[in-house]
Amino acid sequence: MDGEVGMIGMPLEEAVRTRRSVHRFRPGARISDAQWRKLFELTELSPSSFNFQPWDFVVVDEEERKRALYPLCWNQRPVLDAAAVVAVLGDKDPHRRSEEVLRQFVENGYIDEETRRAYMEAVDVLYPDEARRIEHAVGGACLAAMTFMLVAHGMGLATLPMIGFDPRGVRELLGVPDDYIVTMLIAVGHPAGPELPRQQRRGFEDIVHWGRFGNRRDAGPRSGQGGEVG
Repeated sequence: MDGEVGMIGMPLEEAVRTRRSVHRFRPGARISDAQWRKLFELTELSPSSFNFQPWDFVVVDEEERKRALYPLCWNQRPVLDAAAVVAVLGDKDPHRRSEEVLRQFVENGYIDEETRRAYMEAVDVLYPDEARRIEHAVGGACLAAMTFMLVAHGMGLATLPMIGFDPRGVRELLGVPDDYIVTMLIAVGHPAGPELPRQQRRGFEDIVHWGRFGNRRDAGPRSGQGGEVG
């Protein structure tokens, strides 16, 4: 493996625990073509409904384009200092690749032809209107975005997901078609220095419900309090 690309040998738990939303990037740092390729080759393995992969990405890494993006992002400094800003697009058209993808299901032995036809009909049942198609687009794109950020972290890069921007202005600047949603922007680059300590997170007992919302269960031993919890 080319050292410029970077090996991703970080254990999963370490990656999840140490990934941060970085707010200070080192200006002038660049991301190589080999790094971009690795980032997206792993990001494309993200799961999605029917494997329709409802995501596309627009990479803004030219200084002039970042300066044009800056006022549309509420003048957030990472837009200028990061090596690039990546627009994560969600595809609202679940049928854009339905024929191709469901044919692959048959060719790969997952389903037969009769099931393929049933799946084609099921797509319109699952996504009958604009609201459901927006859910399809945003849900799939956000899964890919999280993969992207974890992979970037494993490669030694820093990321910052951003929803503070002018959706219409960003769409126009980047030439995004109407049947796609700009779900978020991700600043990506090299960190400029240590961040403040991580903000508190809601705990296990607060976020987990069992069987029905509001049902709680004894969480048992906490991490670090017993050998059975790793």
